This record gives sequence, C-alpha cells and structure tokens, in this order.
Amino acid sequence: MHKRDWLPPEITQGQPRLVITGRDEVLLEGHEGLFSYETGNIRVRTGAGMLQVMGENLTIDYFGVQDMLIRGRVDGVQYGGDGA
Repeated sequence: MHKRDWLPPEITQGQPRLVITGRDEVLLEGHEGLFSYETGNIRVRTGAGMLQVMGENLTIDYFGVQDMLIRGRVDGVQYGGDGA
C-alpha cells in the first residue's frame, strides 16, 4: 500500500474540507484566498471552485494561510458564482 492510498482527497487532490457546526460556524480548510466579504455573503476561492457562504452577521473569526473560520447565522453554503 502506498502512502497516497490512505490519504483523504483534501490532501491528495487539493480539495477543500468543510466542517459546518449547526447554523453558527463554518470551518474551511484548504482555501485559495478570499474573493469577497460582506456580512451576508462571503465568497472564497477553493480548488473545487468558488465557495459561497450565505447568512447574517457573518464574520471571519480566523483567517490563516489555508484555513478560515466563519461565524454568524449560516443560511447556506454553495459552489459556483462569478469570479471562479
């Protein structure tokens, strides 16, 4: 067995990983940069395309080189949109 056979796709294929906790928090690992930031809509570049987090009172509580933590009332998360 090669090392790559057991590694998750977010590592081997550059795919982002999302952890959504209720409607209050989104942890995004593997982003490629912030595209736009408003309190109701945050768009982030990822290896899988543009990721959009929609909601109310959204804030970026942590922004690292490859990960970020978004908090607020999360209404939805989707891929697509312009700027991809």
